[in-house]
Amino acid sequence: MSRCGRLALASLFLAPILFASDDQALWREYGLVNTQTARQGNLTVTTYKMKDLTGAVAAWEWLRPPEARACSLAPFCAQSGKRTVVSDYNYVIGFEGAKPAKAQVEAALKTLPDKRATSLPAILSFLPAQGLVPGSARYVLGPASLQAFAPELAGSRPGFEQGAEAQVAEYRSGKSGNLIRLALFYYATPEMARMHTAQFERIAGAHVKRSGVLVAVVSGSASNEEAADLLNRVRYEANVIWDEVLPPSPIKPLYQLLLNILYFSILLSAICLAAGLMYAGMRIYRRRYGTLDADEAMTTLHLSGN
Repeated sequence: MSRCGRLALASLFLAPILFASDDQALWREYGLVNTQTARQGNLTVTTYKMKDLTGAVAAWEWLRPPEARACSLAPFCAQSGKRTVVSDYNYVIGFEGAKPAKAQVEAALKTLPDKRATSLPAILSFLPAQGLVPGSARYVLGPASLQAFAPELAGSRPGFEQGAEAQVAEYRSGKSGNLIRLALFYYATPEMARMHTAQFERIAGAHVKRSGVLVAVVSGSASNEEAADLLNRVRYEANVIWDEVLPPSPIKPLYQLLLNILYFSILLSAICLAAGLMYAGMRIYRRRYGTLDADEAMTTLHLSGN
């Protein structure tokens, strides 16, 4: 490639993507740091660097095509036609123009700088799977994403400033086939969830259920029966980890004591045996080479009956 071609490619890679003004607030809320685009043959590769993994998952759910199917090219992967969106660590990468090979995706992820690995958001495991419309889930981290994905709840105060987060998804009713929107909020404590449940119940037409630290809200045209059926699928199961230090077993110290006594007895017996052998050897040596006196040969006790 010529020098001019390399410069053109470099300028294309460093050029930031411009977003619509309506999307800028959403990108800020998700924590977009920077974005770059580059051409690789017939592929257009767009990289989004986010502040953390939570923002990356949120951006991935937003950028994936609604009709996309899951793929195995990355931990988070969605593919539709010639568009593929993957996410790993605090990055989201979009491939346009063709389906990328697994080696291309791995190479793109391998060269990413400043990768940050954090734990996945807990709320991802609580979204009901039954009846979920594939690709409809959207992550909500603040007012901008709430306005974008659940505008009927935008007037409420869900407590984002207190660390609340939510997932908004669409479900298909089993009886009528209607689409029902579910907003599932996750709070730090059951008390916070209880307090905000009362606020959601003031929304006209809203069906609300609290389960532990989760608050589920179904709003819109869902009937009471459809809303109740969907809300019954929301369950919070807490995992309790018992970290109390148990007292040590008394058998182990006793066993160690007996073992030490046995070792000491064997050592003492070996010392006594060695000393006896050394003494016997000295007497044999003195007797053989004439240095043992006759009086030392035997000790006689002169005992009499008187």
